[in-house]
This record gives sequence, structure tokens and C-alpha cells, in this order.
Amino acid sequence: MVQGISILVAVLFLAQVLFYTSKNKLQDQQALIWLVLSFSGLMLALFLPGMNTISQLLGIEYMPSLIFMLAFLIILTMLVSQTTTITKQQTQIKQIAQQLSYSMKYIDEIREEMEKGDNKSAS
Repeated sequence: MVQGISILVAVLFLAQVLFYTSKNKLQDQQALIWLVLSFSGLMLALFLPGMNTISQLLGIEYMPSLIFMLAFLIILTMLVSQTTTITKQQTQIKQIAQQLSYSMKYIDEIREEMEKGDNKSAS
């Protein structure tokens, strides 16, 4: 029963990732990460009974603890990855804002020079 529900949830998650990928709501790099994670979840659900053996080999008595630990490590890794992406984008936004400010100042200076030239020719 638990394995059936796990497989159903994993298939629904995979379908959701495929849907978002097909609608271009995920960038290719992010889509690849989510596809790998969803396939991994599906494989984990399919081989759930074998996880007991793996957890016992690792010295973990309660198999759901192993799954929780793996999920926790995956989430932490994804958070670090997202944080580095956000940091890179913040740096790029700052640079673009500085370039825009400089360009606006330059345009204003040119506009003032043109207005001065028009005033001299009108006199």
C-alpha cells in the first residue's frame, strides 16, 4: 500500500516537472535537476522494499530515517545551488543598474548640450 502511494506521488511529481518543462517555466539547467530528482524519486518508490536492506547495511535501524536524511541532504544542496544563482543574479542586476544610471546621465548631458545649441541658433 505504501509503495503504491509512493509510486503514484512520484509519477505525479514527474508529470508536474514535465508539464513545467514543456511550458518553458523551467530553464534547461533547472529542468534537468528536477527531472533527475523526479526519476530518482520514482526509482526509490519502485525499490522501496530494498531500502530496508540498504539502511540495515548502513547501520540505520529505521528505513524512513535513511530516506529523510537523503531528502534533507538533497534539499540543502538545492538551497545552496539556488543561493549561488541568486547571488550571481543580484550582482548582474547591480551592474545593469549602474550601467543604466551612467547611460541616463550621458543622455541627459547630450540633451542639455542640444538644448543649448538650439537656444544659441534661435538668438
